[in-house]
Amino acid sequence: MTHRSFARPAIAFLATATFVACSKSTPTTTASPAPASAPAASSAAARPSNALPAGVTLAMVTQGDSIYHARSCARCHGADAKGATNGPDLTTATHTHVNGSYDDFVRIITDGVPKDSIKVATHPFPMPVRGGPRPAPLTDPEIRSVAAYVYSLSHK
Repeated sequence: MTHRSFARPAIAFLATATFVACSKSTPTTTASPAPASAPAASSAAARPSNALPAGVTLAMVTQGDSIYHARSCARCHGADAKGATNGPDLTTATHTHVNGSYDDFVRIITDGVPKDSIKVATHPFPMPVRGGPRPAPLTDPEIRSVAAYVYSLSHK
């Protein structure tokens, strides 16, 4: 056999061994905590609590996420809350009908937006008071939870 016939298998072996060695995780002996990763957009429970207003909990954000997707909120604002034909994007820091504060989100969900108050012509439908009459109007705690979820979308 020639030296050349061993070269390709040897290179393939070394490449495979290097890949396997680099892909295995080794336990660390340091006591420093692992760096926190960025929260996932679809995981309300992963959001940091220090970004929430006083009195707002991660449990409220999680419940608000569930209510948002179960009610007509997602139909008008999109499942990803980035806006749709009937409602504006809720993930940005600028909002048309609210100042971006948690209390103002509570206000607008409670009061809705009547058709004659719509400021953007491309979103022609009113926002119903308390999430609409069906299946039933949102309760005050449900409104606070949806407001917590919507607030968390633009305050990451």
